[in-house]
Amino acid sequence: AKMFRRQRSVTVLGGLTACLSTLSARRVEDLRTPCLICCRATLEKNAATMRERAAALGVALRPHFKTVKTLEAAEIATDGERRRITVSTLAEASFLADGGFDDILYAVPLTPDKVDEVVALHSRLERFTVMVDHADQVSALLARTELLRTPLRVVLGVDCGYHRDGCDPHDPASVALVRTLCDAAAVRFDGLYTHGGHSYGAASSAEIVAVGEAERDVTTRFAESLRASGIEVPSVGVGSTPTCSVPPPHLAGVDEWHPGNFLYYDTSQVALGSCGLESVAVRVLTRVVGHYPKSNTLLIDCGWTGASAQGKESGYGCFPLNPELRIANLKQECGEVTSVDGAPLDFRRYPIGALLRIAPHHSCASTHQHRSVNVLGADGDTVVEEWKICKGW
Repeated sequence: AKMFRRQRSVTVLGGLTACLSTLSARRVEDLRTPCLICCRATLEKNAATMRERAAALGVALRPHFKTVKTLEAAEIATDGERRRITVSTLAEASFLADGGFDDILYAVPLTPDKVDEVVALHSRLERFTVMVDHADQVSALLARTELLRTPLRVVLGVDCGYHRDGCDPHDPASVALVRTLCDAAAVRFDGLYTHGGHSYGAASSAEIVAVGEAERDVTTRFAESLRASGIEVPSVGVGSTPTCSVPPPHLAGVDEWHPGNFLYYDTSQVALGSCGLESVAVRVLTRVVGHYPKSNTLLIDCGWTGASAQGKESGYGCFPLNPELRIANLKQECGEVTSVDGAPLDFRRYPIGALLRIAPHHSCASTHQHRSVNVLGADGDTVVEEWKICKGW
C-alpha cells in the first residue's frame, strides 16, 4: 500500500483548521465502522455540473448546506467563493460564518426564540437573510428592532404546491405581509423563496419538470403581481435537487436556485431519475460481524444510527460493489443483510470483518448520523482528509 508522510491538517478555511486528523497511511480498512466516506472527485463533478446547468439557464446558484454540512464541501459547492449559500439551522449559519463564509440565507420560518442569534449573525456578516411566512414571525422580529443596527434582509416563503411551508400567493394576507416588511425601517424585504419538495414524490421525469415549472410560475407570477402594485421584489429563489437536476426548459423571472442534495446525491435521487448511481458521492462503510446460514443473513455493524432509518421499502439504499446483497432490516446498531433474490448466500465471500459500502437512500439523513466524513483519494481506498460535520440546530 502506498504510504503517506505523517502530516498535519492541510486545509484551512477562514483561519480555521478544517481537517480533523493527522493522516499517516490511512486506508479504508483502517477506519472504525460504521463511518461516512466520500469520493471527492464525484462531489466536485456534481458541483461543477450544477453550476454549469444554472449558468445555462441564467440563474445564480445558492447551494443548500444541509446535505454536506462541512466547510470543505461548501467551498467546493460555492466554487471557492465562500459566498451565496443556504442553511436550514442557525448552527449551520454560525459554523459557516466561523469558517469565513458570508451571504448566508436561513431558509426556515423564523421563531421568536431565535431572534437574538439572528441579530448576532446579522451583525457579524456582510449579508445575512432570514425567511418568514407568517405575520407572527414578523411581529416577533419587529419587536426586537432595537437590536438591529442596520436593516435585516428578509425573504417571504411561498407555497408553490408542496404545502409544507410558505404563504399562499393568492391570499391578500400574503401581500399585506410583504407591505409590513416594506414599511418597517428595521428590515429590508429581499424577495421570494420557495422549495418544490413535492418533486420527491414524482413518478417520472415529466412530473419533475412539471413541479419545476410550478415552482417557477407560482413564484414569478406572485412577484409580478407585487411589482404591479408598486412593491420592489429584488430576488426570486426556487429549487429542489430533482427540479434542478431535471429542470424545466426555461427559468424566466427566476434569480436563484438552491438545491442541496445534488452535491452527494443518493439512491432515492437515482430512483427519481435525478442522477445515475455513479453520481452518488458518499457511502456508509460497514463491516460484516456475523454469519447466520439458517436465516440466510449477514449481520453488519451499521444500524439506523449509522445510515438513518429512511428507505426501508427500498433496502435503505444499495451495495454498488455487491449488487447481489440488500439490507433487510436496520436495528439501532446493526443491520441484517441477505440476498436480493433470496438465493442462499455464499458466506465465504463475506468473511467476518469484511467491508461493505452502502450507497445511502437519503444522504442528508446519513450525513447527519456522523461527526465527520472521510474523504477518499483517486484510488477509492486511501483516506486523504477527514472533514468535520456541523452538528446541532
